[in-house]
Amino acid sequence: MKKNKKAIIGLCIVVSYFIFSYCQLFPLELLNIDYTKMSLTNRVIYLLVTELIYLLILFLIYRKRFIEDFRDFKSNFKPYIKKYMEYWALSFALMLISNFIIVSLFPNSIATNQEIVNNTIMIAPIYMIIASVFFAPFLEETIFRLAFRQIFKNDILFIIMSGLIFGGLHVISSYTNPINLIYIIPYSIPGFIFAYTLVQSKNIFVPMGLHFFHNAIMITVQIVLLFI
Repeated sequence: MKKNKKAIIGLCIVVSYFIFSYCQLFPLELLNIDYTKMSLTNRVIYLLVTELIYLLILFLIYRKRFIEDFRDFKSNFKPYIKKYMEYWALSFALMLISNFIIVSLFPNSIATNQEIVNNTIMIAPIYMIIASVFFAPFLEETIFRLAFRQIFKNDILFIIMSGLIFGGLHVISSYTNPINLIYIIPYSIPGFIFAYTLVQSKNIFVPMGLHFFHNAIMITVQIVLLFI
């Protein structure tokens, strides 16, 4: 009964993620405020505030787990980093290889999600840094790892579903043509690795830390390439 309750909670958290994505601008509609006519600064502030509120809600739901895992992560920081950074390096290498193969097979192709990221960096770099480097690791690891783990108890099934759905949403949410679908492969690879590290460590801050490091590296590289 307790396991079923956890699975239901996990499912509700996952559903809330999709609801939030589609209803984030609903408060503005109630107030008859046109989001498209807001200044860039106000739009950035609004998005960050609403995302922060959602993150705080997730924290309150999992506060006991977060506190326990953080204490363990703090006490075992060096062993965790030494062991699991190797898994991040593996995922990064596999992403580069898969992207290289895709570009070789489909010259001049680029994931639509990547185009959106690049455009957002050009328009609002500060928002992109905060949202991608700080908010995204906490949000996505809570949803796709912590909540998914409550739903899928089998280790292999959890890793597969967590990685595939994590990668799939990065592609489907910005789908424009069939070629985009093949980018599910490089986007899913980190998801598989992050899920595996959660299974092994049983500490959510391990994949969260790797996700933070991964996004920080990716955003830094993209900013350098776009601006320099």
